[in-house]
Amino acid sequence: MINYDLLLNNTNCELTHHQTIANKIDPFQVIIIHDRQPNFFDYNYLLNFPSENVRKKVDTNRIFPRVKNETFIVRQQDYEDNIELFFKIRVDARREVHAKATEFMIAKFFSTYESHLAPLLVNKPTLKWEIINKLYDKYDKLVRDHTHLNDEDSWNIFSTWYRTYLMNHTVNEMLKKHGYHTLNALDREVLNELFLEEMRISFVSNDSFLNTFTADVNVYIEKMVSEILAVFESEKNSMEQINELLGVSEQISVHQPIESTAKTNNLIVMSNAIYQFITEAISNQKFTFQSDQWPKATIDTATLAGTLQLLPHKEERTASRMLQLQKDAQSLSEIDVDVLDSLCHMYVAQVGDRVEIRFDDLLTIRGLKTKLGGTGRRGGYEKEQRIHVVKALSTIQSLWMEFETVLVYEQGKPVNKKLQGRAFTFTNEDGSLCELNEESLPERLYVTMGEVFDPFLQGTVRQVKLLPNQAIEFNPYQRKWEKKLIRYISWRWRTQARKASYLQPHKISTLLEKIGMQIDSQAPSRIRDRLEKALDLLEEEGVITFWQYNQWNEDCMSKKGWLRLWLDATIIIAPPDEIVSYYQPIERKKSIKAPTTFSLVQTKEEVCKNIGSDFKECRINRGLTLKQVAEELNISTSYISNIERGGALPSQTVYKKMKDWLN
Repeated sequence: MINYDLLLNNTNCELTHHQTIANKIDPFQVIIIHDRQPNFFDYNYLLNFPSENVRKKVDTNRIFPRVKNETFIVRQQDYEDNIELFFKIRVDARREVHAKATEFMIAKFFSTYESHLAPLLVNKPTLKWEIINKLYDKYDKLVRDHTHLNDEDSWNIFSTWYRTYLMNHTVNEMLKKHGYHTLNALDREVLNELFLEEMRISFVSNDSFLNTFTADVNVYIEKMVSEILAVFESEKNSMEQINELLGVSEQISVHQPIESTAKTNNLIVMSNAIYQFITEAISNQKFTFQSDQWPKATIDTATLAGTLQLLPHKEERTASRMLQLQKDAQSLSEIDVDVLDSLCHMYVAQVGDRVEIRFDDLLTIRGLKTKLGGTGRRGGYEKEQRIHVVKALSTIQSLWMEFETVLVYEQGKPVNKKLQGRAFTFTNEDGSLCELNEESLPERLYVTMGEVFDPFLQGTVRQVKLLPNQAIEFNPYQRKWEKKLIRYISWRWRTQARKASYLQPHKISTLLEKIGMQIDSQAPSRIRDRLEKALDLLEEEGVITFWQYNQWNEDCMSKKGWLRLWLDATIIIAPPDEIVSYYQPIERKKSIKAPTTFSLVQTKEEVCKNIGSDFKECRINRGLTLKQVAEELNISTSYISNIERGGALPSQTVYKKMKDWLN
C-alpha cells in the first residue's frame, strides 16, 4: 500500500511542519453518496461486451472506477449527532464496493473467455443475459462470503487509511498554497474550515488528485479481494466449468472461423418467398381494405400466388378489432419489420417447435439502450419502446396466409402446393393464447411458427439467409431506405448463392419498387441522390463491398427524359467476403455459366490512390480547416480526415465530390 507520508517532502523540518498542522485538524468523516450511473462493469456495459474500454480496466484490475459522486466531509461531532443517517449511507457505500467487485469479476470472466464466448453470444441476447445473471449470483455470493469485505475490523482499517490518506494530501496542498507560518498562525477553527474547503475542492475539481486517489484506492481494494481473484485464477481455462455454466456441450466451443465472423455481423432469418413477401408487405404498407373488410395484401407470381391478411383468431373477430387492424395497416413501419426479423432470428437460432423468448430481448437485439432502474444496475426500456413491440407482435400474430400456389422442393424436385395458416402464434407458459396489450406487457412469451413455413425449414431444403445487423439496428425513420435495401439485397444474395452470381446487376426501377418508392417526376434528382446516398452508407458500414453503375453513361443526365433512362439502368452491388464464404457450401460444384458480363471500373485502390494526399495539400494551400471543407461538401469531418490520412477510401459519390472540389 502506498505510504503517503513518504511522498511528502525530503527534509525533517518539512515533515515536522506537516505533522504540526496535521495535529491541529479535528477528526472528520467522509460521506460519499454514490450515483448509480453506468460504470465500466455495469450491466449495460457488459451486455455490449467485448469492448476495449472494459478490456483495459480488467487488464489493470481497475475494480473501482473514477466517478464524480456527491462527497461530503463532516466533522466527527456532526457525524455522531446524526449517527443513524450517516451509518446508513456508509452501509450503502460498502454495498457499492461489493457491487463494483462483483461486476469486475463478471467483466474479468468475459475478458478471460472472450474468444470462447464471442461466437456463442453474438445475436443471442437471451443467452448473454442468462450468463450475466448466473455470474452475478455466483460472484455476489463469493464477495459476500469473503472475510475482508464483511469484517467490521477490516472496514475500520480501510476507513482509517482512507482518512489518513486524505488528510495528508490536503495538508500538503495547504502548505504549498499558504506556507507553514501562515497556517500555524491561524485560529484552530479557521484552520479546520480551510482544511474542509480544500478537501472539498479536491473532490470536485482536482483531476490529478482524483486520478491518483482512485488508483490508490484500487490498489487497496485489490488487496481486499486478492483471495477472490486467486479463486478465479485457479478456475481459469476450465472449459468444463464454462460449458457447465452455459449449459452446453463441449462441441459448441468448436466453431468455424468464417461462420463465426458471418454470424457476428448478421442475423439468420428465413429466406423463402413467403417470408420475403410478408416483410415487403409490412414495410411498404401493401395492405388494402374496404370499410367492412380485414386488411389484405395479394401476390401473383409464378412461384407464389395468394393473399396475406391481418386476421385475428376467431374469438377476437369483432368490429372494434377490425377497425383497429385497419388503422394498424395504415401505420405499419420499419419497426414492425425489425420485430419480425428479430423474432424470426431468435426462433430459428433455437431448437424446438415452441420457443421461449424474453420480451426485452426483442429490444436488446436491435441495439436499443436501456434506461437505468432505481439502483442503476439493471436498466429498463422506455414504455414507448415496449409499446412499439407490443403493437408489432399484435400485428404479427394476426398474420393469416392463404396461398393457391407455393413452389416448394420435395426430394430435390419443384412442386406447387396449396398452403394456409398463421405466420406465428404467441402463447403463455400454460399454452393459452398470449394477450398483447399496452396495459399488461408480458415478461416472456412462447412462440410457435406456422405450418406454412415447414417446407422451408426441413433438413437440406432449409431456406435461411444472413441479414446484416444494420437492417434492424439502423434508425427506422432516418435510415428507412438503407434498411429496406439491406433486406432486399441480402435476400437476392441468398437466391444468387446457388450459382454464385452475386454480381448480377440490379435494375434501378426494381430497387425503388422493392423499397416502396413512388417515382416522382417532379423531383427525380432527389430520388437519385437519396438512392446513391443510401448505397454509399451501406458501403461505409461494410454491409456491401462496393456498388457501381453497370455500363451507365453519365451524359444521359443532360438529355430530356433522362429519368426513364436512369430507371432502366442497372447497378452492381457486391456482398462482403464473409457472405460469399458463408454461402460457399451451397454453391453448385458443377460447371456453371459465367455470370453476366459487365465492365468494372478501376478498383478503388487504383482510382483513389492519391485523392487523400492531393486533397489535404490543396485544402492546406487554400487555408481551409477540415471542418470548413466538411461543411462545404456535406461530408463528416472524421470521414475526410480518414481519407486524407489514407485510413479510408471514399465511396463513389464522395470521391466525385472531392475530385470536383479539387478541380
